[in-house]
Amino acid sequence: MKGSAWAARVFWLVCLCLCVHCKASDFEDSPVPLVPILMIRSSNNAFYDATQKGFLQSLKQQEQALNIRTKVTVISLAGSQDTDQKMLEQALKQHPQLIITLGTDATVETAAIHPDVPVLFTLVLNPVALGVVKSLDAPGTNFSGTTLLVSPGKQLEALLQVDPSVSRVGVLYTQGDSVSQAFLGAAQSDAQRLHITLVTVAVKNGDPSDAALQSLDGKVDALWTIADPASSGPQALQATLNYAHTHNLPVLGLSSATVHAGALVALSPDLEDEGALTGELAGYLLSGSQKIEQMRVRGPRKALLCINLDVARALKIKIPNDVLHLADEVIDSER
Repeated sequence: MKGSAWAARVFWLVCLCLCVHCKASDFEDSPVPLVPILMIRSSNNAFYDATQKGFLQSLKQQEQALNIRTKVTVISLAGSQDTDQKMLEQALKQHPQLIITLGTDATVETAAIHPDVPVLFTLVLNPVALGVVKSLDAPGTNFSGTTLLVSPGKQLEALLQVDPSVSRVGVLYTQGDSVSQAFLGAAQSDAQRLHITLVTVAVKNGDPSDAALQSLDGKVDALWTIADPASSGPQALQATLNYAHTHNLPVLGLSSATVHAGALVALSPDLEDEGALTGELAGYLLSGSQKIEQMRVRGPRKALLCINLDVARALKIKIPNDVLHLADEVIDSER
């Protein structure tokens, strides 16, 4: 009996080893699929780094659950239409299964070559005005993604939180710019709800902002820099901050960088989280759980409040402590 029992144990041990061996062989014969992804940046500017980082980290976290490996090729536009078009056409020859675009230029240039794979954009203001989607809720194309802009109402509310006395806000924008016009159209209704009068001034493309700013003399008690070259381009922003300093006006900035430069407050999206959210949308597409033409465009899910307390003191604005406690960043040289 003992010999028979021992033989039986040996038999089952051999069978177990064979099963383990078969499973290992099966795994080797079925490698995890490699998914090529193309990321297109509007430029090599460091502005896009945080969003790229957030996307890559988010995508990496999903690989195991999706049972895939991804290879992300990153290219940056050079700013020359001919050069960029050739670069994009060459990149598409690598047959990416998904394209990620960072910024307006990258999104528009990609749309111009009509790729036949899903495209997720991020760091754009108004994809409907750009013509890449039919609507935010139902894109109806092979483009979807995330928008950059915190709603105008929330931005104006942030300004009122730090300075409730504001009632007239001046805004410069580029004449004929459809994206800015759509944004300001939405801002008008929000401003009315908040009992704010928006004083908008159109600036011809390429013209300096100084004359437009002078036209606001005595008509506004705050300025607002929006995502428009006439408002937040390097020279325009500096002109606005200089004008505001001379006339003792608070500035609602576009980002924390503008607050560091001298604006009073800004409510802006978390750029790294923009990338993380785009990575999650990529996961839905790669898993097959959603189709690009039905994937609604998402707005920022996390906004950062930045306040310059030094500017507030210079303007003799007393910001409530509870508002300061809500801020993600407070610039205060006296700390």
